[in-house]
Amino acid sequence: MHAVPTNLITGFLGVGKTTAVIDLLQRKEKGSRWAVLVNEYGAVSIDDALIEGSAPEGVTVREVGGGCVCCASAPFLPVAIHFLLLEARPERLIIETTGLGHPARLLDSLRMSYHGRLDVRATIGIVDPHDFAKPEMRDNPVFVDQIQMADVLVMNKLDAAAPELVSDFQSWANGLFPPKLLIAGTTQGRLDPAWLDLSANDERLPLFPQPRFPAPAPRKGGGEKGNLPPAPLPEGRGSSSGPLSAPDSQAAGEAASLPFPSGRGPGGGSPFSPSTEDGGRGSGVRRYLSAGGPACGWVFDPQIVFDEAKLLALLANTREVTRLKGVFHLPDEWAAVNRAGSALSVNPTAYRRDSRIEVFAAGLDWAVFERELLACLLIPGEGGST
Repeated sequence: MHAVPTNLITGFLGVGKTTAVIDLLQRKEKGSRWAVLVNEYGAVSIDDALIEGSAPEGVTVREVGGGCVCCASAPFLPVAIHFLLLEARPERLIIETTGLGHPARLLDSLRMSYHGRLDVRATIGIVDPHDFAKPEMRDNPVFVDQIQMADVLVMNKLDAAAPELVSDFQSWANGLFPPKLLIAGTTQGRLDPAWLDLSANDERLPLFPQPRFPAPAPRKGGGEKGNLPPAPLPEGRGSSSGPLSAPDSQAAGEAASLPFPSGRGPGGGSPFSPSTEDGGRGSGVRRYLSAGGPACGWVFDPQIVFDEAKLLALLANTREVTRLKGVFHLPDEWAAVNRAGSALSVNPTAYRRDSRIEVFAAGLDWAVFERELLACLLIPGEGGST
């Protein structure tokens, strides 16, 4: 059996990993079969919905949610890879790790457990210049080892970085050991597809083998019988770079969910029960709270429509939010919303399964935020179109 070329795309929350993966998929050779495995920290999967909504033909997407595949979600990784290889028969596998994930154990697992089945090639680490500029981030074990384990190191969002910061980054990165195969810069997450075929250095060792970072609470019941959120159902559709300079951009793909129980919330979470105060807005809404973690997610039935102005104002102006991703049914279109720090972006998407959002925040009252989110729903007769 031919070993499938496999790459990890790593980087901290908000660096542009999903944008980079989508761009690679849209530029893959026509007729080729690719698979994407998305790992998300939170309970509600967003990235695979975004990828599904943008992927061309010949792409199969699966996700492992509720924690990092190097620890909390590790038992589900073999299931996901097994089904991807069996059903999709991909010619390339891309694994997008969670922004809070440490890649060392995952790389070890791929190399030892899938020897002969997966050809693990260059790991690509993406860095946001705003993160690099923060002293506390350079002391963060996960951030440091995401960079340490990368074969190709890419500073994204060059257009938002001061020239002195770019110079500092390149000087710092040049001093890393073992040396990187390539140190590059880009915008809009644009990666050179040729980087995927660079050979990996399997002698890279983490500086913090057992980093301390938040992990979600264990699922009730453990294993596959634990509570899990609904993943997108099957039958889907589905700038510049160089050595700190620049590289060289179809739609309808295939996506599938992991074979987990659906329609359940994760451990510590509970379905939303509508009250008489919300005028019926709570119907068709489910909340998934990561107990003990900084994330909370919501899934809405596809027929529910959001007031665009109210929704974007809420998502842009909630100060406690550090990161959010979502897909929403608006009156005139479906849109993917992405916020990293204070920067909010909105783009059309072909995803139609449901509306969903995952929010990371420090000190946010989830009950209050939920009421404000429900206030953004349009009730039939209030205006807008479905």
